[in-house]
Amino acid sequence: MELINVSTGLPWFWTIVATTVLSRVVLFPFSVKQMQGTAALAPHQAEILAIRDEMAAAQKKKDMLSMQRAALRQRMIYEKAGVSVVGMMIAPFVQLPVTLGMFFGVKTLCDLPLEQLKWSGFEWLPDLTAVDPTWTLPILATLLMNVQLSVTMRDLVGSTPQMGHIMNLLRLLTTGSVFLLANLSNGVIVYLITSITTMTAQSLLLRHPAIRRALRIPLVPEKLRTPPPTMRESAQYARQWWSDKMAEARAAERAAKRR
Repeated sequence: MELINVSTGLPWFWTIVATTVLSRVVLFPFSVKQMQGTAALAPHQAEILAIRDEMAAAQKKKDMLSMQRAALRQRMIYEKAGVSVVGMMIAPFVQLPVTLGMFFGVKTLCDLPLEQLKWSGFEWLPDLTAVDPTWTLPILATLLMNVQLSVTMRDLVGSTPQMGHIMNLLRLLTTGSVFLLANLSNGVIVYLITSITTMTAQSLLLRHPAIRRALRIPLVPEKLRTPPPTMRESAQYARQWWSDKMAEARAAERAAKRR
C-alpha cells in the first residue's frame, strides 16, 4: 500500500481505495475459477447432495467403507464435469489471507497512527485515523454488507438447503455489526466499503451471459438455482432445527439410561 502511495503520489484516501480494488482484481481469476467449477457441477447437484448425506450418515455410524465408496462416487462426478476438487478449494484459501491482510494492514496504519493518514486528501473525510462521530460510515458499511449478502443469495448454485438460512442469519448479524464498526477508524471503514462495493459489482457483472461466455463460465438454468428463503422461512427452519436437536438429545439420554 505504501509502495502505491509513494509511486503514484495518490492521497491516502485514494491509495486505500486503489489498493483495495487492485487486490480484488488480483483475486478475480480465482473467483472465476471457482464459478466455473460451481456452474459445471450445477446439473449434478442433486446427486452430489445425496452422496454428501450418505457420507454424513456413514460418518455418524463410523462406517469407513461406505464413506470411501461415497467419496469415490463424488470424485467420479467431479471428473465427469471436468472440475478439479483442488481447484475449487484454492479460491477461498487464497482470498482469505489477502482480505485479512488488507484489513489488518489498514487497521495497523490507522491505529499507529501514520501521520500522513490525518490528511487523507478527501475533503469530506479529512482524518482517516479518527472514528466517525456521526456513524454515517458504519451505517453505510452495514447496509452494503446486507446488499452484498442479498446479491450472493441470488447467485447461490449447488449449495445445501441450509445455506440460504445461514445467509439470512448473517444478514441479521451484520445489522448488529454497526456497533463494532463504529469503533473502527475511518480508514478501515473506507477499506471495507470499497471491498464490499467491488465484490458486489463483480457479482452483478458476472451475471451477464456475454461476460460468462467470454470467461467460459457455464450458464446455469434458473431451475437449478437455489431459491433464497425468506426470513420467515428461516425462522421456521431454526425452530424445527432446535426441536430436532432437543429430540435427539432426549433420545440419546434415554438410550444412555437403558445401558
